[in-house]
Amino acid sequence: TTARMTDHYAEAVFSEPGRCWRMIQKPGVGAPDHCSEPVVWVGNHRLNGGKRIRVWTCEGHVEGVEEAERVGP
Repeated sequence: TTARMTDHYAEAVFSEPGRCWRMIQKPGVGAPDHCSEPVVWVGNHRLNGGKRIRVWTCEGHVEGVEEAERVGP
């Protein structure tokens, strides 16, 4: 999938229901972009400093998500 073929962009986090939380660097593109893979998990991510936020994630970006639960049918 696209999420597995691209690296996440530093520690950028984008938290919006139904959209993967990771910003990614696509090959050959200079600016970060939103991961466009379908969301299949929801859970919490701990930011630097300890604050936790709710995030939605694709299969390829579930690492770093605590208490992940599968979403959707």
